[in-house]
Amino acid sequence: MSNYQKRLMNSFLAKPIKELQALKHYLALNNYSSKTVKEHQTIYCISPYKTGTTFLAAAYNKEIAQHEPMQYLSLKFFEKKFDTFFIKRLNTLNLKLECSGFFSAYIKELTQHKLAKNFEYIVITRKPSSWINSVVNYWAKLDYLQNDYINTYYWKRKVGVDLLNFKHKSESEKHIILDQLASFYFDFTRQSGQLKNITYVNLHDVVDYVKILDTKINEKAQVRNDKRRINTEKYYTYENDKLDEEYAQLILELKSKKT
Repeated sequence: MSNYQKRLMNSFLAKPIKELQALKHYLALNNYSSKTVKEHQTIYCISPYKTGTTFLAAAYNKEIAQHEPMQYLSLKFFEKKFDTFFIKRLNTLNLKLECSGFFSAYIKELTQHKLAKNFEYIVITRKPSSWINSVVNYWAKLDYLQNDYINTYYWKRKVGVDLLNFKHKSESEKHIILDQLASFYFDFTRQSGQLKNITYVNLHDVVDYVKILDTKINEKAQVRNDKRRINTEKYYTYENDKLDEEYAQLILELKSKKT
């Protein structure tokens, strides 16, 4: 993000800009059906934020794959009318691949949707301790935001944590957040097993998996290592080997059920 963009997101204009973008997206939806998939049946990568979704989407051009498109509008409308909005949104975007972390909070809706339950999904897996570290350290950098709508609509409303000013919270407050993040991560992963067509890909194997994905969507990826988000600013370190071992076992169990 440029310094200009950062100043803009730290101004009173931040929310009005997002509202105008959302209105534009909403008006575009009205031209598309909510009943059937008109063209591409999108493959969805639904693992939470900070799992490598940016890197995967960036392997293809934006006509083929996107990372968290219509994010503000989606976070507001999924809660209100998921079933109709989801398909209208799919037809409007008409992507072969979408990688959006916010879908991790809507597993139940996906499994119950008459069309979405049969779609193909990807979950990028990552050690819980590594994921939690990445989440809290990344959001600790965003204290300049005047309108952190992801914190409002995803972390607070769906996950149950407030990540704003994490680095200034007390140790007891931090531990409550860390425990809730771990609980959400495990719950999401378990629930993802209810989806019929799901593939689990370890974060370290994403580059190799892109070759398989190429055949699924009939496209040729251009892997861009510059799209790997590496956070060099560490405000907090979380370690939990037992949790990581439990998660590894859970992934093995979920994979075995799919074979």
